[in-house]
Amino acid sequence: MENKIKELEKLCKPVADYLKENLDPHCTVVITDNHIKLVRDEIGIPVGSDD
Repeated sequence: MENKIKELEKLCKPVADYLKENLDPHCTVVITDNHIKLVRDEIGIPVGSDD
């Protein structure tokens, strides 16, 4: 399992670098087996619990 994690990290590092260099911190890349999507958050509000 550790080898698969290292392999995935090696594959994704260039994408993370691209995000840092070309986009803003509100952007996320979602990769599936048949789609690559760039998503930008417009609003994000954390919701705490009442506990």
